[in-house]
Amino acid sequence: MKKWLKYTLSTLLLFGSIFVFAQENPEQENLIQRKIETIAEQLGEGDEGLDFNTLLDDLLFFAEHPININSTTPNELAQLPMLDDIAIANLWNHIESHGKLLNIFELQAVDGFDVNRIRQLEPFIKVSDNPDATSFSFKEMIKEGSHELVMRYQQVLNEQVGYSHIEDSVLAESPNSRYLGSSQKYYARYRFKYSNKVSWGLTMEKDAGEQFFKGTMKQGFDFYSGHLFVSNMGVLKAAALGDFQAQFGQGLVFWSGLAFGKSSDGVSVKRNAQGLRPYTSVDENRFLRGGGATLKFGKIEITALGSYKLMDANVSASDTLTEGEESVSSIFSGGFHRTPGELEDRQSLTEAVYGGNLSYKGRKLSLGITAIGYQYSKNIQRSDALYNLYEFSGKQNSNYGLDYSYIWKNFHFFGEFALSQNLGFATTHGLFMTIDPRVTLTAMVRHFQPQYQALYANAVSENSRMNNETGYYLGFNVNPFKGWYLNGYFDLFKFPWLRYQVNGPSFGYESVGQLIYRPSKTLEVYFRFRQKNKQVTESATFTDAPIRGIENEVKSSYRLNLTYSLNKSIKLGNRVEYSRYKRGNQEVEQGFMIYQDFHFKPLGFPVSFSARLAYFDTESYNARIYVYESDVLYAYSFPAYYYRGMKTYITLRYNIYKNIDAWFRVANVFYSNRDFVGSGLEQTPSNHRTDIKVQLRFKF
Repeated sequence: MKKWLKYTLSTLLLFGSIFVFAQENPEQENLIQRKIETIAEQLGEGDEGLDFNTLLDDLLFFAEHPININSTTPNELAQLPMLDDIAIANLWNHIESHGKLLNIFELQAVDGFDVNRIRQLEPFIKVSDNPDATSFSFKEMIKEGSHELVMRYQQVLNEQVGYSHIEDSVLAESPNSRYLGSSQKYYARYRFKYSNKVSWGLTMEKDAGEQFFKGTMKQGFDFYSGHLFVSNMGVLKAAALGDFQAQFGQGLVFWSGLAFGKSSDGVSVKRNAQGLRPYTSVDENRFLRGGGATLKFGKIEITALGSYKLMDANVSASDTLTEGEESVSSIFSGGFHRTPGELEDRQSLTEAVYGGNLSYKGRKLSLGITAIGYQYSKNIQRSDALYNLYEFSGKQNSNYGLDYSYIWKNFHFFGEFALSQNLGFATTHGLFMTIDPRVTLTAMVRHFQPQYQALYANAVSENSRMNNETGYYLGFNVNPFKGWYLNGYFDLFKFPWLRYQVNGPSFGYESVGQLIYRPSKTLEVYFRFRQKNKQVTESATFTDAPIRGIENEVKSSYRLNLTYSLNKSIKLGNRVEYSRYKRGNQEVEQGFMIYQDFHFKPLGFPVSFSARLAYFDTESYNARIYVYESDVLYAYSFPAYYYRGMKTYITLRYNIYKNIDAWFRVANVFYSNRDFVGSGLEQTPSNHRTDIKVQLRFKF
């Protein structure tokens, strides 16, 4: 073993035995970490460009403004991802039969609420005899409402290719070989919120490489997003103006933004649609811009919405098929405008979305009808590749759906039927069942025809697009002994038509198993196994055939994770993970990662911090390992660790004053077997890279 590796492992053990640090709210942080890691593994396998602010906004809000169990509603409780509809119904029946709760731990008398679930709920709920305000008062809103201003700066300190000097003559020949703007990234957000009734705000972002108050960005930030949102005001259940999101049914017809899907807890795959929601993220694609309203008449809810926004798209030259009209070959979602080429595609397509939803929401039975239409300013025409045969083309589309949810005793049935304008059909159906206080199961079946076309669909699936897929899912959650939990799922899927990089019908499966030992609030150990087998086109390196067949691509990972607290201020986290990748008859590619986490928040002291020291060694990028990293508030990191090296970071929080917080984060990655970091214009011509973030938050 090399000396530097011995030193690394010795340092890990040394730090682990000397210092251990705890977060401000470990239960909240653990829940958010698991949710983000789950999405990172399912959506793009660790796409660092995803913004989770809107998805996790409810958790962050309820952490500061806990839900009063004695004066809440089932719809509000459904916003907590650790609660299922059966548990919510049981809680409601318990309160009606026995009166209001006296303390949180009385929840143990409610079916479906064990110590583990109550522990997860504890940071987000409270029990109080004083009911929350049910009527709106402008005077009270001004008095009780909270303002928040967040400003963030971040930058890679090493010089990157996109910012390095180049001769003017070379730049003239290759204008996209350098970024136009500076390497700094700026983010700012102002938001006012009053209870769960009123929210307004403005979010701004300038990505690294984009110009700022000059050139093509004389308006300053590249992206602005503003919203005004009111809810729970008598008949008016919700109203949105500006940027917003909309979620209906199980996501087969319409679900803007991200959503939780398959996860290691096994049973939580049902979508809990919230209808209209305010938008607070900086994702420049997954949102609506316009307005909408939901009216509630008893158990009947009526929603109408309209959106009109500019989008980034690759516009191709005129062709005779569309009588000289320009067409769009692809729509971009990255939101980057750093080079002349990216600026040429900026806001080159307009999109209009309109429609609504009619719902009946009873205690046990819920039904919903959704109708959505789309209109684009240019003809969308995908490439002539055979796998695009059933993809949407044209200027307009529409989708229609019927969703249902029904609770009978300890069985919860849910699902949705959907139809697109071209008569493509899609459907998904699930059953959540509690067959014993210690055993919960979920079964789901889905079938999306290849010709089904839904541009804003986001149901539970293996594909990123809701078409060309049939799947069978079985999830489980078992509590065999006190403190022990076994959960996971098995998902079998097949694709009847071609897909990108797969030149024939294919199939695959994914299996996840997780064993957790949680004897107390201070200790948790879990072991997780995950394997995914999908078919891809045979590698050209290993076949001379003019038409290549398909072969299996198998990814496996084994994880051992340990977290424990010494006291209220000190916590330690350890993880060891092994990855394995094999494609067809090629050699197995392997990877290994170990890290030590330190979290410290001393009582009565304004400074706290989190730190990590990690070592990783993978034979290739294919064997990469994705890991969640602690970050500044409202920022989320889950990069891939690959090749051989070390990753270190420290995130420092300083409570300057009662309502003023400052964060500082510095992270460094070092490779022992590479001469550069990154690729393309993001490449750093050295074997290490350091980036920093500085953030201020003002609350008033």
